[in-house]
Amino acid sequence: MGAIVFEGVVKRFGSQTILDGVDLEIRTGQKVVLLGPSGSGKSTLLRCINQLEDIDAGRITVLSHVITHANAARIRADVGMVFQNFHLFPHLTVLENVCLAPLLVRKVTRADAAAQARDLLGRVGMGHKADAYPPQLSGGQQQRVAIARSLAMKPQILLFDEPTSALDPEMVNEVLAVMNAIAAEGMTMVVVTHEMGFARDVADRVLFMDRGRIAEDADPRAFFSAPATDRARSFLAAIDRKRAETEKLRVTGRLPEAT
Repeated sequence: MGAIVFEGVVKRFGSQTILDGVDLEIRTGQKVVLLGPSGSGKSTLLRCINQLEDIDAGRITVLSHVITHANAARIRADVGMVFQNFHLFPHLTVLENVCLAPLLVRKVTRADAAAQARDLLGRVGMGHKADAYPPQLSGGQQQRVAIARSLAMKPQILLFDEPTSALDPEMVNEVLAVMNAIAAEGMTMVVVTHEMGFARDVADRVLFMDRGRIAEDADPRAFFSAPATDRARSFLAAIDRKRAETEKLRVTGRLPEAT
């Protein structure tokens, strides 16, 4: 069985169906990118994996355990999640943010938690900021700390929910470099993103979602060279237009460079 398995999963918010009978298996070690227009169900699918959202029908199995309310905490301990807006505790130092979950959940000693945290902060290029507070950091720095915090729990799966969407272009590259390094180590990853370069170069699979369903499940090269559905072709064309418009504005000086 795969690391993550969806069987006929339905999720509704009121009268609106967000996930419409999703069947999906993600194998251990795979890097899967979820693409699709806003409202297609990408983030909701991700949040259902560690029960940040309850499902209305179907079944989700994570690491051989069918998700229930009784085992949600256990599953979350093995499934890290990196959010768009960092979710760091502003009153704790960077080091304390990374130490907190291992201390409370894994019950490691304070000395071991601190040693591990310093090692992880070094891996993401944030060792020199261990004693700083989140409000003193740039967005890219905060996101790298958030990734270190997730890694501190020694997860078997990492989920990323649009981790670069709140960042300027320079900071995006900082975070993507860390994600690329984690992917190269063999981590099972599920990533909601609009970073097409990451999807092309790092993902094993691209899932294109539309109206709560997986409309395409493809190798990245096949998806980007010859998408199978009109909806996916339209989506990629819109991204290409937006990229071209942004580049034109930069060249003409109407869009300031990131600082």
